[in-house]
Formats: sequence, C-alpha cells, structure tokens
Amino acid sequence: MLKWNIIINTMGKVKLEVYNMDIEKAISLNEKQLLTATSEIIKIRSVKDIPKEGMPFGEGPAKALNYALDLAKSFGLETRNLDNYAGWAQWGDGDEMIGILVHLDVVPEGSGWTFPPYAGEIHNGRIYGRGAIDDKGPAMAALFALKSLKDAGIKFNRRVRVIFGTDEESGSECMKYYLKHDEAPTMGFSPDANYPIINGEKGMLTFTFTISFNGEKDTGAVLLSLKGGHRPNMVPDYAEARVAGNIDEISAQVKSAQSSVPGNFEVEQKTNEIVIKSYGTSAHASTPEKGKNACMLLAKLLGNVKFAKAYNDFIGFLNKKIGLDTTGKGLGVDFKDDISGPLTLNVGIIECDENKAEVTINIRYPIKYRGEQVIEHIRENTPEAFRIEKVSDMKPHYVPEDNLIIQKLKYAYEKVTGEKAYCFSIGGGTYARLFKNCVAFGPNFPGKPELAHETDEYIEVEDLFKNLRIYTYVLCELVR
Repeated sequence: MLKWNIIINTMGKVKLEVYNMDIEKAISLNEKQLLTATSEIIKIRSVKDIPKEGMPFGEGPAKALNYALDLAKSFGLETRNLDNYAGWAQWGDGDEMIGILVHLDVVPEGSGWTFPPYAGEIHNGRIYGRGAIDDKGPAMAALFALKSLKDAGIKFNRRVRVIFGTDEESGSECMKYYLKHDEAPTMGFSPDANYPIINGEKGMLTFTFTISFNGEKDTGAVLLSLKGGHRPNMVPDYAEARVAGNIDEISAQVKSAQSSVPGNFEVEQKTNEIVIKSYGTSAHASTPEKGKNACMLLAKLLGNVKFAKAYNDFIGFLNKKIGLDTTGKGLGVDFKDDISGPLTLNVGIIECDENKAEVTINIRYPIKYRGEQVIEHIRENTPEAFRIEKVSDMKPHYVPEDNLIIQKLKYAYEKVTGEKAYCFSIGGGTYARLFKNCVAFGPNFPGKPELAHETDEYIEVEDLFKNLRIYTYVLCELVR
C-alpha cells in the first residue's frame, strides 16, 4: 500500500515522494521499543577493561554485545556471536550481503556530568549517557530498521547484516577478528559519524614519545609526576602534577604564571611538594581544537617553574614543539590536502614520574599522505633524547562518489529529509575504513553539536527516530 508524502526542502522546493504504508506502520510501531532498547544498552558500562575468560575486552563490552544479540533473537533474526569479539544479526537471502557496521564499546565517561552517564535518562527530549550518539543509539536504530523491514514483509534479494563490534574505541581488534572468521560485506555503511555521506576518512596515527630523565637533577625543582588523559582519541579533561623542591619559590612561580595561562587550575601546597590540578574540556581527538587539553595547559603552566635541566628539557619540548596548537606545525607536520583538509594532533595521555615520561599522541593525517611521511617529519623535528615508539598506523580510506552504495545512500537521505545529500571527508575513524565499498553515514545531522566522547553526551529522541526512518529506507533500497 502506498501513500504520497509532500516534502518542502530548505530551498522551498516541493517534492512528492511515495512511501510504503506497511513500512511506515512498522517504523511507527518500533519507535517506542527503540527508545527503551537504547536506554537499556546505555546502562551497560561497556568500557574496555581487563580481559576475562571468554571476554577479550572485559565484562562490559561482552555484556553489551549479548544484550544486542538477545534482542535480535527476540525479533526472529539469525544471530552469531564470534567469541565476544563481535557478533551479528541477519535477515534476508542472496549471495550479496549489506553490512551495517556498529560498535557497542564506549570511551570512559570522564567527569562533570549533569546526568548519570550510565542511566539512559531522558530529559527535555534527549537520551543522555555515554554511547548515546557514539554508537549505541545508532546501533539500536540500525537493528530496529532491519526489524521494521522484516515486520513490513519486504522481500530481501540481498542479506542485511548488522555487525556489532566491541573494540572500536581502542584499535578495532574486534573487526580484525571478524574478518578472520567471517564474511566481509559486499557493501555497507557505518552509522558512527555525520550526515550526509562520509566517503573519506583521514589516516590515524598513534605513537608515544618516551624519554628517560638521566640529566642533571641537583639544581632546580623536581617533577615527581605528571599524569593526565584516558585514551589517545580523547582530549584530556584532567591532569595533575606533583612538584618538589623549594616549596615557597615553586609556589610563587606557579601563582605568578596562572594569570597568563588560559586554564583552570587548583594549586595545593603541602609540606614537601606542590600538587597542581588542571581542568580542561574533553573532545574527540579528530577535532581537538574543540576541546581544552588539560595536559598541555598544565605543561604551559609548568613552563614557568625553574626545574632541574632533565625536567626542564621535557617541559620545554612539550611547549615548544606542541603547546596548545593542534595542527602539528611545531613538529613539521601541518599537512593538508584538497580532499580531507588539515592534519590534526592530540596529546591524549601523559604518564610521567621522577625517572621517565611517556607522551601518547594521536594524529589524523590527510588522505593524500602516508603515515610513514608523517613519522619521518616528526623524527626530523624531535631531539634525539625523545624516542618514538609504539607506532600504530591506520591508512586513509576513500570511496568514489559514483559507487553504488553512495548512490543508494544519497537517494534514501534525500527521500526522508528533503535535503541535498553530498559527500565529505572527516578526521574521525569508523569501521568503514576496514571494508571495501563501505562509508560512514550518520547519525549526526548537519548543524547539530558534536557530542562523541564529550561530557553530557546525548542523542535527541527525534533524531533517533529520524535515523530509524533513514536506515529503514536505505535498506529498502539496498535489498531490492
């Protein structure tokens, strides 16, 4: 059964679209269940943890995966659990398979939340919680989209598989395991970024600077510790330093510098040391300029302390070669191209004690460059005392606009929203980069704030339902 729907787009033009009433009814009937499922899965703290027997990424990610698979089973979908690394829910027939690539793990919650990060509470039309938009809400929307088409009795000429990962935030070992043990999609999309269509993802480079404090330590302050950050792909929102030496002199140096450093600090003077706490603003490492890096703000403040040479060289390196800049200019890697734009750099973690320091850097480099080029330029601009170690490089990803999957996504997006669909590139990384003919598609709509990895993460209920509708019609196009 069909109905006509009138859409007035932002240009004031009227479009007539034909919708299947059975699909529309199925979508409407699934909205309430989708809301409940999203709230329930947010309640599971699926942060990567110490591995347990049968749980390679800890208890939380495994629990979230099994929740999703049990839910899919209750819909009558075929499911498989790949040893709690990944799993899938599937419906349809055919040699070709459409993959929807989602993840159920989340980054740590950080601090400063207005609403509990693992309660899935709804306030003012928003579902709050870690993973609400990245990526549990969209994962549930994708699953219910598949259910909606099944409920509507649509004939599937291709299989559709919602593939659930559990380690996207920490290296995507889950999808590497999946590819070793199961079938790659013919084509697909990952609802883990922005609309309209992301057909390019920058390269992702993670490495550490390591230095041992072997130099002179007799004259000047001693850096007992400097620690901050949870993950390389998050802008640190908190850092703390402990400094020993002439307490009165150090205290005076710190206090005189506070007015010139654009940070939020707390200074506690103890008998044998001074503790300095730095508060920043978390953000995704693909857009580090949107956050305030607590580690680097603290380094800037510490640059005014008269340290012993070994520590002074370390703090000086941080401020001179990186500082509050996020373009990599100080390290000679402020690259950019016409497809994906400029390189970005984030200091994600600093772990420092009296004897050594380790600084973990996350870089998103342009599509036309190679990770080896970036590392080579960094080595040329780094003192010999600083070793570059633990290098991890995920190559850039690009799908041409004439690809079938992109044409289908464009059609469905324009059909539901009435807005023009276009392609662009991002610095963020999704599962799409691990598969051929796959791109990122939603869930964040143009003009909406970027909330992934941030405090008070949420997804608007209206947007959750809109995602359900878009994904349902995308699948309707793809299964024909």
